[in-house]
Order: sequence, then structure tokens, then C-alpha cells
Amino acid sequence: MAAEPAERRPYHREDLRRDLLQAADAHVREHGHHGLSVRTLAHAVGVSPGAPYHHFKDRRELLLAVALDGYARLGEAAALAISAGASPAQNLLELCLSFIDFAQANPRLLELMYESELTSPAPDPALLHHQQAGRHALQVHLEAALPTLSEEERTLRLLSLWSTVYGFASLRNKHLIDPFEPTGSSADAVTRGTMALAVRAALSPAPLFEEHARE
Repeated sequence: MAAEPAERRPYHREDLRRDLLQAADAHVREHGHHGLSVRTLAHAVGVSPGAPYHHFKDRRELLLAVALDGYARLGEAAALAISAGASPAQNLLELCLSFIDFAQANPRLLELMYESELTSPAPDPALLHHQQAGRHALQVHLEAALPTLSEEERTLRLLSLWSTVYGFASLRNKHLIDPFEPTGSSADAVTRGTMALAVRAALSPAPLFEEHARE
């Protein structure tokens, strides 16, 4: 059912931007980003169809703002997941689990952030900045555990770890893992076990990829 329009009222500029973003975020969470238009958003907030254009020049800029807010929240969750007193391995595991938790809580927002017109054929530079920050967070703890890794080895281990994390999150959200989970294990146990194995592989003391990187 379409949301009832809010009663039209005067706005301060920053109040309107905030309310537009909140309404856009709510729409994405419930319906996904595909059907979101500036006109739909104006209707939901209760302003004229042209009012949102004072803050967002087009639909893409609106979607970008919603995605960037999602990345900010993802970064906050990652910061809360790590502990100064924990080992690099534990912090890596908690970072991976925090991403899975965010992905499961925000499946449609995650699609906008990683699999939308904002990322194809290449990520928007503003999104790429946040994606690189996420990679750096993993790299810090990988290097703390294995400071002598070659650049090639480190890069490939990070790529392997991130591919496992994002791939698992995507498959979990689409319920494609469900038929293959171990019987008798909870979804949380499967998630934690899978991430623990991925972190263990990333932190293996033996070179895993150096020979392949030279080929």
C-alpha cells in the first residue's frame, strides 16, 4: 500500500533534506530502490514535486545520498565491532560478522550500496572511497597478524576474505544457503563458523598465493 502523503507545510532547508533522506531510506528498506522517484518522495513527505530538487539534482543524487548514509552506518558498526584488547584474528572475525549482521538487517539497502546503478559499470567515486575504507580496516588487522606478507600475498588474501564475506552475505539474503546448511546447526552458528574458517585461511602462516601471483 502506498504511503499517505504528509500534510504540506513550510520547511527549513536542512529539515527538508533530513526528512527527504529519512523517507527515501524507509522506501528503500521496504520496497527497494528500483521504484523510488523524486515525485514519490515529495508525495510521501508532503511537499511540492519540485521541492526535493533544491537538495538533489536528480534521482541518482538522491540514491547516492541514501547509499552514503548506509556506508556511514556500516562504518559505525565496524568501529564498534573491534576491540583494542582483542587479537588481530578476533578483530578480523568480528569485522566480518558485523558486515553479515548489517547485510541481514538491511538487505535492500545493501543492494543499493553494492549492486545498483551506483556501482555499474563502475562504483561511484564517493562509494568507492567507503569501499576502500572497509578494505583498509581488514588490511590493518591482517598486517598486524602477518606483517611480513608480500604485497601480492596480502592483496590476494584480502580479496579472498572479502569475496567470502560478501558472497556469503548475498547468498544468505537470497536464502540460497538454506538448503545446504548442516542439519542441527543454527543459522548464526553456520555464519560464525564460515567466517571463522575464512579468517583462519586469510591468516595462515604458510604462503597461499605467492606462486600463483607470479604466474
